[in-house]
Amino acid sequence: MSTETPAVAAARPVDKAADRRRAIVFAVLCCGFVLTSLDMMIVNVAFPAIEHEFPGYDNAVVSWTLNAYTILYAAALIPAGRLADHLGRKQTFLAGLVLFTLASGACALAPSLPVLIAARALQALGAAALTPTSMGLLLQVNPPERQQRAVRSWTAAGGIAAAMAPVVGGLLVQSDWRLIFLINVPIGALAVVVGARVLPASPPRSTTAPGPDLIGALAVALFAGGAVFALVEAPEAGWGSATTLLGFACAALMLAVAALRNLRHASPVVPRELLALPVYVRTNVAAFVYSAGFAVMLLSVVLWTQNVRGYSAIQTGLAIAPGTVLMPIFAMLTGRMARGIGLPRTAALGCVVLGAGMVWWIVTAPTDLPYVLAVMPGSMLTSIGTIVAMAAFAGQVSATIPQAFYASGSAVHTMAKQLGIAIGVALLLVIHDSAARSGASPVPALRDAWIVGAALTLVAAAVALIGSRRPAAPATE
Repeated sequence: MSTETPAVAAARPVDKAADRRRAIVFAVLCCGFVLTSLDMMIVNVAFPAIEHEFPGYDNAVVSWTLNAYTILYAAALIPAGRLADHLGRKQTFLAGLVLFTLASGACALAPSLPVLIAARALQALGAAALTPTSMGLLLQVNPPERQQRAVRSWTAAGGIAAAMAPVVGGLLVQSDWRLIFLINVPIGALAVVVGARVLPASPPRSTTAPGPDLIGALAVALFAGGAVFALVEAPEAGWGSATTLLGFACAALMLAVAALRNLRHASPVVPRELLALPVYVRTNVAAFVYSAGFAVMLLSVVLWTQNVRGYSAIQTGLAIAPGTVLMPIFAMLTGRMARGIGLPRTAALGCVVLGAGMVWWIVTAPTDLPYVLAVMPGSMLTSIGTIVAMAAFAGQVSATIPQAFYASGSAVHTMAKQLGIAIGVALLLVIHDSAARSGASPVPALRDAWIVGAALTLVAAAVALIGSRRPAAPATE
């Protein structure tokens, strides 16, 4: 963290050329982050069209266009981040962007469902290299007093992309589902060309330092992949099925192997320096729980608006748009709140507001109130709470990561959120499917899901507040 006072930072001469370069770097990094955020959500909208395009496959097989991406993305994050810190963030980011762009083209041209699933898997590997390196490069290119503002803007870009995925996807799918992948190709290609010129090289590393623990990296990848695989399969296969239990057993075994390797290896896949930072660990635990509540909220509002209120995919996207418009505003306000009450308290406040949005829906879902009274207020609260919590968690993580571990630290944070999202989706599907099998109305099940989601946000807020103190006079923006 910076020890530079605001007065010293203000006295530094303004370098307009450096500011322009940072703006271009930010645009390139946001391209990569936004593309990965969109592709995590946008395929949900295209699912029926993909199913129609490739008849002869049941729903469970088609769902692997979603699952393959989710599982491999979570599995590869930490190994990719660790390798980026060792081999170079710029090189890893560009390699990930090239892979993601080529895989997007393969998805758009896929002649069969197996080819599409394989291309989605390659997309996930490219995305896993993009996310932690983009945050690492963002921190590297900005001086300390600008890092928090840059991280908030970067977080807002990803959050808005995820929120707008139903609208963008709905519009593209109306013409052809392949466009949701094809649109990535020119954007990705342009970002690669520009990025190769403007992205900063990583600081030189010691040539005598040991390389990252590849066995530990494989163990971490298998742990994350096994855990997410079990979570996405459990609602369909059953929590006591051999498939689910095997997935959890693999995850538990690989976690034990990874932990043992992390204790003993000279260059562990999760740097011990990060695990020795209590604030960093608490922030990631809080972000993990928050992400489970966020996932419950995000999928449940789609089920409510489409299955109960009868909205189309585009109408659902437009229904949450008022809250999405507020996200960049509140991303910037997060900095002002953090300066006043501290990042932990700001994150906790965001979690509570996210939960309040779900509480609003608990009250209004059984009623016949119009959209502006039933859906919109909760949508605005959940959007505000989401971006405030996301920006505050990202800010807290970025403020505590040592420079040598920018990409690794970001990767651990992102994987914690991905595991939380997988658990949240699994919880919601269990609640929803249980109600569907009993023939009950979906509204009580959705209300149960919102109760669970709101409870998770309160737990996340409590974890975020552990050991928090009001800041004196923060040195960074």
